[in-house]
Parts: sequence; structure tokens; C-alpha cells
Amino acid sequence: MQRPTNTWEQVSNLNSTQQPNTSMELATDLLHFTSAFQLFLQTLALTHLSGHYSVCVVRSIHDDVRLEFPRAIVTVTLEAPANTTDTTFGDRLVRSINAGCEGFMVLEGALFPFLDHFRSAHEAAYFRAHNKRIIATVRLGPVARERLLQHDTMEVTPNMLLVEVNESEGMVGLYTTKLSPQEPRGIVAELMLLERFRFGEELLLGLPESIRKFPDKLTDMEGRRVRLSTLPYPPCSVANEVPLGEGNARSTVPANYSLQADGTEILMVLELCRRHNCTLEIELVANSEWGQVYPNGSADGLIGSLIDRRSDVAVAAIYRWYNWYQYMTMSTYTGRSGVSALVPRPRLLPYWQTPFLSFPPSLWLMVAVSFCVGTVAVFLTEHARHHIRPLSGSTSHNNRLIDSIFFMVSLYVEQSVPLPNSLLAGSMLLTFLLFGGFMIGNSYAGALACVMTIPRYEKSIDTRADFAASGMKWSGPTVAWMNSLLMAEQPELVTIRDRYEVHGGDTLARYSHTRRDMGYVHERLQYGSYALESFINLNATRLLQPLKEDVFWEQIVTACSKTWPLMGYYDDLILRVQQNGILRYWELGSVIRNMGLEIQRNLANARVQDSDHEPVKLRMAHFLGVFFILLVGLSLASAIFVAELVVYRANSNLTTKQKVEVESVD
Repeated sequence: MQRPTNTWEQVSNLNSTQQPNTSMELATDLLHFTSAFQLFLQTLALTHLSGHYSVCVVRSIHDDVRLEFPRAIVTVTLEAPANTTDTTFGDRLVRSINAGCEGFMVLEGALFPFLDHFRSAHEAAYFRAHNKRIIATVRLGPVARERLLQHDTMEVTPNMLLVEVNESEGMVGLYTTKLSPQEPRGIVAELMLLERFRFGEELLLGLPESIRKFPDKLTDMEGRRVRLSTLPYPPCSVANEVPLGEGNARSTVPANYSLQADGTEILMVLELCRRHNCTLEIELVANSEWGQVYPNGSADGLIGSLIDRRSDVAVAAIYRWYNWYQYMTMSTYTGRSGVSALVPRPRLLPYWQTPFLSFPPSLWLMVAVSFCVGTVAVFLTEHARHHIRPLSGSTSHNNRLIDSIFFMVSLYVEQSVPLPNSLLAGSMLLTFLLFGGFMIGNSYAGALACVMTIPRYEKSIDTRADFAASGMKWSGPTVAWMNSLLMAEQPELVTIRDRYEVHGGDTLARYSHTRRDMGYVHERLQYGSYALESFINLNATRLLQPLKEDVFWEQIVTACSKTWPLMGYYDDLILRVQQNGILRYWELGSVIRNMGLEIQRNLANARVQDSDHEPVKLRMAHFLGVFFILLVGLSLASAIFVAELVVYRANSNLTTKQKVEVESVD
């Protein structure tokens, strides 16, 4: 309320034309009216704003109001006080909102500046309040009335109570705004009179019955709109075009079609609209991306629709990304999501590798080392034995390394070998070598029997550590997936984050069928369903399998405008749906309607043992490895034989030539 300066000027002007006693009575009445009005404002504040954490009193520096209030009060003036560094009214309003202001008492001179900065101040503040209420004193002249009703904040400030003051008649009128849907899009605002009365003794008993409850325009929104932006991302969000007049939603811009909305998150908003009698308007964002905010302040995708005030709500499995938080309000979580990678399924190893699969590489290395050591030991032992105890009746013995090699091969393949016992040390060595060869040969035979009857596959990538160690890259159509890992410090997560690549949908669709060196991002929802990007089709799910564990997990939230008035009701609805298990039913139904169960079964059963993992009868294909070894041996023997033949003939020709030369000299 303004200071009674103008009233005193009226009184002084009346003094020159009226009797002194009449002027004194008028001044006394005005003072009584001012005192009663101050008490009335305090009663309104105690009745309707006492449930808030704190209350902001927004006024001009010439206005004066004194409230005795049980909550904290923050005073915001249009003009900058001398002891503050906030140079603009918007800065002061932001600072007061961050102080916890949920209710606002706005005096007459500050109403329109307050409304002009309402949205921008709340968008710049970090404090979020759901139940914002405004009590404002006004003078509703024709110009002010039209300006108020045409103001662009009417849609986001439905909880408004207007107090019109008429000092000359001693009357007070209480108004609120009546918001109705307007075609083709938007709302139309009107003023609705709640009560008009004169201050009297009856006010001492309390407020009139008509204003004891704050005007409620959210329980029944009378068909007003809720604007939602989304992208096709089943089973969370789906919106398909249907003939005009059908469907359960409409486009945010006039169009010759309606929308049939589905998905777990959109069903949540539809249920909110069913309860509050509102109309859902949907914007399908261009390029189907979550979007990002650029250094110059511009934005695209879902976050861009909120920043540009084209929508009130954005859904499509949005996480609690810290770099989005300053631009929006996050609802309570609507579900849990585990983000992981789809990796190529291990293929059946070719049969020609069968003879080599009995031992792992490390064991093959040890066998090779023991073979070499044994060969050298046999060679040295035989060489020493022939020097210490030469064979009777022989003057020399040609002890060759090739003999020792074939001796060890015979031991390993469990063939009979000569065991000379003329030297005790040699006998002991050959005995232990025989035992070792027996163990290796039998172990190989047993392992080979297992390998030939149970199919062997490539090494499977099962865990996050396996994926990081494999060196495999992974990909998706947008960089938004990595928002959750921007501040990751674990070495595995940093490695996985740095290997993420962004490709177009067509490129990824081709890669998912042709490349076996790349994984593909996906998420598993709260009740086990898989949410997949559009490039993962039915055939791709037959070639890919999910990891056994999540790379990381997040909570799915709904991104909302900071000034969306239904935020509190929406959070309450989410908690009710969660605690009653309705979300599980919605998730399964959305999967069946929009994705089909075959894709889900392919991924869920990708690691379940099937008939290909059972023991099989031996077939000709199992002996491809033996034939491969035989082919390699024959090829090498033939090549060496040809080489020896060429060398032998060359030497024979050289010898013959030398003999001819000697005979010619003689």
C-alpha cells in the first residue's frame, strides 16, 4: 500500500473549501481506513502465506506496509537501496527468491515490474518453490486491467489474489484471475470478483467465507494446456500422428492431425491431466535429440524447448545431469535406468582351431618350454653317455639333435622310445621325461575330447572391466549419454567415456550388422525392459548381447520449467504411482504396444544357454583341424623335399663338373 501522502494532499485541498470539522473527520476516516487496511493485509498474509518458508514483500521505496508475520520476510524495493550492490530490480528479486521466498506480497506500484521479471528471475535463481502464491494490491483502471490480463505471466501465475483499494469510498474489492483455454492455442485471462466489502466490525471476526480459502485454479484447469516436449524413445515416450479429433493429445502448433501419446513417462503426464482436467500439447523436437546448451547461451533439443519457453515439461528418459540443473526443475525420480553397452555376441570358433584349443596359450607356452628343455637335456645326456661309455665294436657315433627332437615328440604322443640304461643319470632323466610326456599326452587327449564334443566360442565381453580392457569403442546418436560421466574419476569409466563416439542413425544401423569392434549404448529400465535407440532393430538384437552389469546407472526424472505451477501435484502423483506398482504395468504395456516382445526376448536370452551349447556328436567338421595339420605337414614336407632335391642335383652337377675338369687336366 502507498503512503498516505496523496490522502493528506486531498485533505489539505479540502481544507480550503470545507469546514474545519469536516476536514478533520475525513482525515480521521482515512487514517482509520489505512490502519484497517494494514490489518486486513496482515490477516490475508497470515491466512494464505503462513505455510511458506518465507515471504517477499515487493514494494516501491515510497510504499509502506508493516506485517507481523511468523515467517521470515524479505523486502524487495524497486529502487536500489544505498547499502546494496544489486544494481537492478531483477538482481534483487533473484537474491530474494534464493533466500527461500515462496509467497509474494506485492504492493501497487511494484506489480507490473514484478510480473515483468517473474519468469526471468525464477529462471536465474537456484531455489525452486512449487506452491507460489501472490497477493497484490492494485488499482484496476481500464488501462491497468488490460495490461494485466494480456501479460505473458498469467499462465504461470494462476495462484494470484488481487486487492483493489478505494479509499474515497472505504471499499475493498478482492479479485482473482480466471484462466480459460483459447483456440487455436493459448489461454485467455479474465478478472473474477470474489468479494467487495466495506471495513466494519464484522471483519474483526475474520475474513469473509469467500476468501478464507485461496483461489484454486489448478484442481480443475478447465481444459487449459500443459505443453510437453519429447522425442520418440520407446518405451518411455511415443507420439504417433492420428486423424484429427482422435488420439489423446495434440500438437503445440495448430495442425491437421492429433497425436496418440504413449510411453511410461507420457502416461504419467496424461494421468496428471486426467486428474486436473487439462489438455496435453506435445512438441516433437527436431532431430530427436536431448540437446545441449552452447557457450553463447543458445540451446537445442529438449533442453532448448524449456529454455525458449516453448514447453513446460520435457520427457524422454532424462537423467539428473548436473549441467542441465541450472536451467530447469527436476521432478522426483520416475524410474531407475542402467546404462550399458550392447556388444557383439561371441561366434563359434572355426573347427580348424580344434587341435589347438585343448590348452590355453599360457599352457602351450609352458609345454613348448618344457619340450625345448627336455630336448636339450636328452641331447647333452646322450652326447655325454657316448663319451663315457662308448658302444662296443664302434669307433664313432653321430649323435644328432634331430634324434633328440624326435625322442621328445615320441614321449609327448605316447609312443615307445628306446631307454638305454648304461648310465644311471641318463636313465633317471629319461624316466622323468617319460612320466612328464605321459601326463601331457593324457591331459591333451582328455581336453581334446571335451573340445570336440562341446562347442567353443570366442571370448565373451561380460563386465565393465572386460569392456574397458577389450579396447572396443562404443557409440550412440548423441553425446548426451556422456553427461553422466563428465565428472567421472574411476579409471574404467574414464576409459569408457573417452572411447565413446557419435554417429548418425543410418551409420549406426549399418555398423550394428557389420562391425564387431564396436559396442552400442542402451539402457535397461527399472523393471527390466530395454530402451533402445531406433537403429537397433530385430536383426541387430540377434547379433548383439548386453553386458552382465551396468556401465553406470542413473535416475530418470522429468525436466520441468522453474515456473510450472503443477510441479507439486506432479511430484505427488509420481510417488503415488511408484508406491502402488503402476509403473511396472505401464512399462510392460508400453513395451508390448510399441516395441514387441521378440526384441526384448532376444536381448534377455542372449546369454542363456541353448542347444548350441550342449554336447554334440562328432562330425566330419570336427576333424578339420587334423586335416589342417596334415595339409600343413604335407605342404612343408613337399617343399623341403623339393628344396633338398634341388640342392642334391646342384651338388651332383658340381661334383661331376669338377671330375671332368680334373680328368681333362690329367
